[in-house]
Amino acid sequence: MVRVEDLSEGNVDDLISICSSKLLEDPVHSVGVSLKRAWLLRMLREYGPCAKLAYYRGRPAAQVLYYPEEADPTVAAGRKGVLVVNCVYNPVAEAQRLGIASMLLKMVVEEARRGISCLRGEPCRFILAKAFTTGLFLSLPEFYRRCGFKPVPGSGGRLFYLPVAGEYEPLPPAGGYRPLPEDRGRALVFYSPVCQFSYSFAVEAARVVREVAPELEVELLNMWESPQEFLKRGGCGLVVNAKPVRSFVMDKEFREEVKRAARGR
Repeated sequence: MVRVEDLSEGNVDDLISICSSKLLEDPVHSVGVSLKRAWLLRMLREYGPCAKLAYYRGRPAAQVLYYPEEADPTVAAGRKGVLVVNCVYNPVAEAQRLGIASMLLKMVVEEARRGISCLRGEPCRFILAKAFTTGLFLSLPEFYRRCGFKPVPGSGGRLFYLPVAGEYEPLPPAGGYRPLPEDRGRALVFYSPVCQFSYSFAVEAARVVREVAPELEVELLNMWESPQEFLKRGGCGLVVNAKPVRSFVMDKEFREEVKRAARGR
């Protein structure tokens, strides 16, 4: 009833459909899908399979997406032997509460213990999992806790880790955003090709900035293609008039924070 496949060129679109089946006709989302497809194919060429798909009754139903931290150019000091689990997602109602997501994550953990191919022979020291809440189903923080992961200290519950062949090692402090003269009078919106929704969120953030502060020049940047620009800004995803905006575009306080930043406050 449940079949699991490693990511391959032949099932890339199945992986994308798990998250995007209801949005494939949306023109903005389709740009994010194209970015994600290109990213997946690049990872396949350079690192091998970086995802697993679960098919339930022949239909793509769930996925787990992962990659070596060293592959991420937006991490200034990527740690050797660290596997990043970007997301685990099972949106298909009839495939839920069957343990499919837990099974996928367990398979990744077991491969990491044996020697997962995308780490290119490096032993996996620990797995780092990104936890976010969609507001649907079981939250990822709770999911990772149930799977034996521990919260990364100081991450506010957004990151979890699981020791494999070693213990957790923190990254050096990033230092945060420091105002740059070139950022005054404009807004920089960064998006990631790892998730197809990131581009849509960036477009919406840019729309709000233009509405609130039409005098500002707004630029969207792919953080994997322009990592130095992202790192120069302390890893901040949105900078408005040389001010970092910390709230998420869907948060109710986002618009007010953008207004304050545009006014230099």
